[in-house]
This record gives sequence, C-alpha cells and structure tokens, in this order.
Amino acid sequence: MTDVRAYLHYFQVLAQQNKEIKDFYVMDINEPLQALRDKIQYPALIMTSLSGSFTASNLDNILDETKGGFMVIGRLDQVDDFSGEMLLLQQMKQIGQQVISRMQHDMIKCEPRATKAILGFQIHSVSYQMLDGIFDNCFGFLYSFRIYSALDLSYNPLQWDAGQPFDQGFTY
Repeated sequence: MTDVRAYLHYFQVLAQQNKEIKDFYVMDINEPLQALRDKIQYPALIMTSLSGSFTASNLDNILDETKGGFMVIGRLDQVDDFSGEMLLLQQMKQIGQQVISRMQHDMIKCEPRATKAILGFQIHSVSYQMLDGIFDNCFGFLYSFRIYSALDLSYNPLQWDAGQPFDQGFTY
C-alpha cells in the first residue's frame, strides 16, 4: 500500500534538491492559489492528487495500483510572449524529465526513501501533457505515472464491533 506521507515527502525532497526547482506544493487547490497571491517562486513542482484501484488476477495476488503525478510550471511576466512560452515549456519539460530520471535512478539503486514512497514505479507507466496558460500566465508540463504495491486485504475481526447483529435496526 502506498505510504502517502512518504510519497509526498519524497517529492518535497526532490524539489529541494533539484537546482532548478524553486518551490513545492501539494495540489490542494487553495495552497497554490494562496501562493500565487504570496508570490510563488518559479519553477515550481506541484503534486497532483493520488488516485488508484485494486487489481487482482486472483485473490492471492492483489495489487494497489496508485496513479500519481506532478506538474512543473513556470511563469512569464509578459502575456502573449509566444517565443518566451516555447522556451519556458522546453525548460519545464526538461525539469520534469530530471525528476522522472531521479525517480528511475532511485528505484534502480533501491534507495530506501524511494522504495517506501514509489515502490513499484515503472518508467513505461509515465505519460506527460503540456499545460499552457494555467493559473496566472503559467506554462509547464503535467507528468503522470503508476506505482504498484502488494495489498493485503485480510479480514481482521478485531477491527470490527461484533456486539450488534449485522441486520439490527434495518427494515426490509
């Protein structure tokens, strides 16, 4: 199962260690919107929300498939600066690839932080999409990927209050 705290901390550390990334946010929409008012520093790495599903070819091999991702965005001061947009987009794509490269490196080297945060990351699951004109004249790329981990869905009766009959209070 994906450890959400380890996952977010891993990307926060990557953002801090990358020489080009200046800021880090989690995609609670209020956080980057408040940051826009308080002068967000660009380029910024913004985590997207996690989603996922359980997959199982049989009941003995259940996987938690988590879909994660991040945006790398920069901002132009001048509106309608097409050549500036193209240069900025190229720079944001390169930074995003640096992050993906680091993820791949950390998994190959079995870095403890990565094996806890992005266990089951596979490079073939990465996709990306250009973002143009988001927020306040910001441009960048959205990177998405999947991570897989084994999931134990064993029923534990100690986690349930069995004192009440199952259908008590329910009328048919």
